[in-house]
Amino acid sequence: MAGRALLALGSNLGPRERNLDLAWTHLAEAGVRVLAATQRWNTAPIGAPPQPDYLNQLLLAEGRPDPWGWLVAAQEAEGERSRLIDKGPRRLDVDVILVEGEESSDPRLHLPHPALLERPYLLLGAALLVPRWRVGRGGPAILEVARKSLPPGWCLDLPNQMLPGQTRGSQRAGPAL
Repeated sequence: MAGRALLALGSNLGPRERNLDLAWTHLAEAGVRVLAATQRWNTAPIGAPPQPDYLNQLLLAEGRPDPWGWLVAAQEAEGERSRLIDKGPRRLDVDVILVEGEESSDPRLHLPHPALLERPYLLLGAALLVPRWRVGRGGPAILEVARKSLPPGWCLDLPNQMLPGQTRGSQRAGPAL
């Protein structure tokens, strides 16, 4: 049975738009189907050394039966990745943010992803794509957390947000963090 997951794409080196497009292609080749996507946001790196802004996008995807399958798909989509600097710049980063109905505290795969509540674009994207999913088993719904936690400038009614069913495209939205 295919499960669903929320994946985050990010790129801040090279042709960022093309890098995110390639992630879509690699995921499709791995049998992952994108059900919905957010718009793409330019965001400043958080807790990282000086580097270019990221282009980020969240995808609601279907196709892997378990969290570890999602991790493998994400790593395969990234391809060859070398990080000389922790939290340093990268051509492509694909993170598993949530897997429907799953939790994990394994150091290789934390679910929900620890950055979910730290990065506004992740919380906003999750609220748009999977508003009823919970933050952990028995935790509050994503939409409820987003309504209480999103900082000024990151609201749930931005006129140019991409809704489920829409796919690619890029525009600046929200503040540079």
